[in-house]
Amino acid sequence: MLQANMKSVIKYAIELDIDYIESFLGYEGDKVLEITTKSKDVVELIESYAKNLDLDCKYEYEISGKHGPCYNIFIGVEDPSVFKLKK
Repeated sequence: MLQANMKSVIKYAIELDIDYIESFLGYEGDKVLEITTKSKDVVELIESYAKNLDLDCKYEYEISGKHGPCYNIFIGVEDPSVFKLKK
């Protein structure tokens, strides 16, 4: 179900004014979706959409990134198929 939610966010974001989109495994094996845009309105739309799907969403503004001044939106999903070490 979570995988379907991530795909839904990707399909939604593709139609918006985004500059870059990437999916990767993050810290402790979580799946992370990173979306880069220059528009604050796009950030608010994606954040609202992700919250409606019960996904965690965070963003940061980067002044001198490889894509110039932009917002980086991160959506993370814990992958239950990845074994984690006890803390």
